[in-house]
Amino acid sequence: MLQALYGLAAGLVIGGLAFLWYVSSRKAETAGYRERVNQLNREVASLRQDCHEASSCTQAQAKEIQHHRDLAVLLPELVKQIFSARTSTELAEFVSRAINLMTGTERMAVFLADRTGRRLGLVLEKGLSSVLRMPLSLGVGEGHVGFAAETGRVFSAEDFSKESALVKKQVEDSALPVYMPELAAPMTSQGVLYGVLCLNDIPRTATLVRERVRAIAAIAAAANENIRLLERFETAADLDVDTALPGRSQLRPRLDSELERVRRFSSPLSVVELQLPDCLGSDRLLAKEVMRMCANFLKATMRNIDTGLRTARDRLLLLLPGTGEDGVGIVADRLSKELPGMTNEEGDRISAVGMKWITCHPSDELTVEAVNGRLDGTVFQEYRA
Repeated sequence: MLQALYGLAAGLVIGGLAFLWYVSSRKAETAGYRERVNQLNREVASLRQDCHEASSCTQAQAKEIQHHRDLAVLLPELVKQIFSARTSTELAEFVSRAINLMTGTERMAVFLADRTGRRLGLVLEKGLSSVLRMPLSLGVGEGHVGFAAETGRVFSAEDFSKESALVKKQVEDSALPVYMPELAAPMTSQGVLYGVLCLNDIPRTATLVRERVRAIAAIAAAANENIRLLERFETAADLDVDTALPGRSQLRPRLDSELERVRRFSSPLSVVELQLPDCLGSDRLLAKEVMRMCANFLKATMRNIDTGLRTARDRLLLLLPGTGEDGVGIVADRLSKELPGMTNEEGDRISAVGMKWITCHPSDELTVEAVNGRLDGTVFQEYRA
């Protein structure tokens, strides 16, 4: 009996131990399953995040591709707009719009060169009014803008950091205060400088900015060249019969245009008026020959940026941009020595020449009426052979 009880007790103990081992093993197995489930959940969440990021990247790439397609479609229209400009102000507006659409920048400045190609004048600024104010002009080679114009290459702040210490000092000494363009692209065509495009705060998402701005600058240069050619054609369409010079009807627009350049480029303008007494006589043939001789001499000696006009039966007017008091004095001295006594093959002779001149500076009243008033108030000086 006692042995049976011992056997029963031993069986119960063994059974209890087996039960406890079974329970503990099931708990460990359950914990392992839970850990595995948690790991799988984390992997699923990670895959979902990766899928979301991939989807976002794909959508961004799709938008970027569509944006480039839109720009590819829009570019020909922008080119048409730029070439449709008839004045430098219109050109600057169209160019700034093209830059904004092609690069996304909202801060830019457009500098145009004068006809000599030695000075740059600010024509338009957007978002830079705190540092750039019109009228503003600088010489080619001065500051960062002038450096880009002088070298003829697209210039960035990163490029500037790679220049030599001497170049950096020269540029910084002549630079505009508190202004440095992030990117400057010269507008050149066939080796002629027409201006510089300056950009700031270019969005980091913008791509191929340098090439796009380079293309727009080239287009703007060609358009500016067309504007100058158009001005010449318009002038040639209204020429005086005897002298082949622009007539009096061209005086106001040409003078107004030159005065605008004085304001924009801070460059002087000299106006010289010539009077030929021989043209007031009764001999009309002699008057024509004398006027023709004088006009031919002026056309042969004028620079390509100078303008000659016939304003009356006996008078010619010269517009000399970039010429100050010293320069106009030299011009007057040469004319006073070479015109009186000039003869042609038929023996017609210029007996006398009257001259008077004025010089306009940026600080003067730069209106056509004011300039004409100053010129009318000046007395002719007569020179004879």
